[in-house]
Amino acid sequence: MAPPHEKLAESLAALKELQDQRIVAIRSSNPSRTHRERPLKGGFLQEVMKGWYLATNPHQRQGETTGWYASFWDFCASYLSDRFGKDWCIAPGTLDRPS
Repeated sequence: MAPPHEKLAESLAALKELQDQRIVAIRSSNPSRTHRERPLKGGFLQEVMKGWYLATNPHQRQGETTGWYASFWDFCASYLSDRFGKDWCIAPGTLDRPS
């Protein structure tokens, strides 16, 4: 049986394959459950919303938002395309807050 660090390395290799395909928004169905749970436990994945994850730096401080802001638009495009196909648009003014 492989030691834990080798299992984690295997799961991180699976995560890198997704990143090499330019996948930013990682859906829970993309990697296998094992390859999702190991990086999640190690801090290499962060759940953004139920069933959707982003790759993260395990050494970032709690509450750090740099990674989220850096991948926000790619995440939105992936999520919205998965959910609505081509029937979505984000335009100025659509996200206005009430006064």
